Amino acid sequence: MAEPYYAWDHDHYCDLFVAQADVLAEAVSGADLTTEVPTCPGWTLAKLVKHVGIAHAWSAANVRAGAASTPVVARSLDLGLPDDPSGLPEWLAAGARRSAAYLKEAGPDAPAWTFGPVPHARFWGRRMVHETLIHRIDAELALGITPKVDPDLAVDGIDELLTVIPGTGFGDRELPHGNGESLHIHTSGGDRPGEWTITLTPDGYTWTRGHAKGNTALRGDAVAVMLILNRRAPVTEAVEVFGDEPLLTHWLAGTAL
Repeated sequence: MAEPYYAWDHDHYCDLFVAQADVLAEAVSGADLTTEVPTCPGWTLAKLVKHVGIAHAWSAANVRAGAASTPVVARSLDLGLPDDPSGLPEWLAAGARRSAAYLKEAGPDAPAWTFGPVPHARFWGRRMVHETLIHRIDAELALGITPKVDPDLAVDGIDELLTVIPGTGFGDRELPHGNGESLHIHTSGGDRPGEWTITLTPDGYTWTRGHAKGNTALRGDAVAVMLILNRRAPVTEAVEVFGDEPLLTHWLAGTAL
């Protein structure tokens, strides 16, 4: 597996996650929070906002708990949820600021339980950026708003996704596996184009950064590719797919967070 790569320092990731929370809060402020979210089946906007706010609080709690062997139980947290759902956007924005401030205070090297390869606070700063970004996109799509995403942030999101997939809970879903088949991803746009090669193994997958030839290749604008890999958009003519297309379908079927 490739070593985790951080495009920005810890404090900047914390600032980015607050910024994404603000965009989400603004999008849902005044909206009908009973609106269903098509990209998160069974969720309403209210449930989505609560989920993101709880994730923010949980991330900080896992840093506060230090080098624990098990995660903090989210149900144990004092979340301060508003009695009136109309207060959820403000609650979300305020909670993001508190959690980001704590992560900054703790510093990037503070020990923490994580579900990724980096057992430090820096994991949570980056994770909350992309957790918030993806659900901000979910909310905007539900409201008929065209999401705007910085391409460099999209590149970082693809890289982070490959890093955290093995540690996430997938319920009954089985992570993709195979016998050496490879998927090459190549993005354009922004200041930092990205290239990754994923190789399926009997036990799951490995991945590296950089140019390589794969059985399948997915190439296109960084934002479009990021949305596809997170199953927030279908594969369309906006991107190019070369080679064994069923391999891409197999990958997508088991990997979106």
